[in-house]
Amino acid sequence: MPDETTISDEDRIQEELVAYLDGELDDAASERVVARLRGDPTYRQKLNEMQATWDMLDELPRAEPTDSFTQSTVEMIALTSEAEALNTTAQIEASRHWMRLALAATVLLAALAGYYLIAQRLDRPNQQLVQDLPVIENVDQYSVVENLEFLRELDASQLFHEEPSDVP
Repeated sequence: MPDETTISDEDRIQEELVAYLDGELDDAASERVVARLRGDPTYRQKLNEMQATWDMLDELPRAEPTDSFTQSTVEMIALTSEAEALNTTAQIEASRHWMRLALAATVLLAALAGYYLIAQRLDRPNQQLVQDLPVIENVDQYSVVENLEFLRELDASQLFHEEPSDVP
């Protein structure tokens, strides 16, 4: 719809007269048009020209729609409706596809997070076992020793210390 500032006075006059002829104006607007018609011969001339055009249009024969016109119109509407229905169905299927993907991604993320949390909890006791592994591996040898002080003296003597090149 054109902006009010871009509509010329000629266009406004024509719109106003068409609305007057069609009976679309309220009482106040109709009174303004009647008052202007009394005082403005150019305005009145435009109204007379429009009225003459309306009268000529009324004299034209009216075309009656044929059965083929009605049938082709109904067929076009049916085809348009079918196309719209197919388009809507495709959109629904696409949105369902994305919803399934989102659900699968959410389930996968939840499973990974659950696995990580459970693995962290289960590994805590095992961490202590890993730290104690050298002692556990040699528990049989440590059980033969009757005195812990003896092991400390043996360690202080550096008799069994490995050299850096011997360490794997």
